[in-house]
Amino acid sequence: MVNDHVERVRTALLDLCEPLHDVFASAEQLRRERLPELGGGSYRWHATHTIRAYAHHILSTMDGELGDWTLSGNHAQNGALWMTDGSYRIRILHALNDSDVPPPGSNKARRAYYRQPRLDGMIPLFGEARDKLLVLWRIDPSTAAAGFRVVRPIGEWKLGSHAETDLDFPLPPTAAELADLAFEPTDDDLGLALPRDEEGDTDAGGFTG
Repeated sequence: MVNDHVERVRTALLDLCEPLHDVFASAEQLRRERLPELGGGSYRWHATHTIRAYAHHILSTMDGELGDWTLSGNHAQNGALWMTDGSYRIRILHALNDSDVPPPGSNKARRAYYRQPRLDGMIPLFGEARDKLLVLWRIDPSTAAAGFRVVRPIGEWKLGSHAETDLDFPLPPTAAELADLAFEPTDDDLGLALPRDEEGDTDAGGFTG
């Protein structure tokens, strides 16, 4: 059942591979052109918010180019970036590094979003999955390329502690690469379903950035 569920998640995300990579790369390029002096150091937070705002604006103009996916939520609320296809919801968050997952913090709505049944114990509603996913993004400072990681949270944790998740994999630049990504269950206590490369080595889903 876990593998079936992972396949549904994979299929749902196919339409977002190229758009998200292209949109965030374009957003970073706009940020560099228009606000080059506010891209690092004490202004790194400003660069993050600016990239996310440009990305939201570009996505809002892409009717019919995102499959069933549309923007949702209230972007005016601290730049929140949400999308849905009617079955799945994703919150697009900036990641501080390649391995950590942003914790839910004290916000009740975010904590509720993070709490959901584990894949190995979940019974799909009417045959459809109702996942709430995080899509974590980072920009490679040397190439301006965007990298993404998909995470399914199942609990709460604090900054710097072990993230409570049961799905964690990279979102490749193309739908074809995502379709070819092989998954296998891990032996850890969370029962993760993680991507595997063609040589058979387990990849925890990091990306360059």
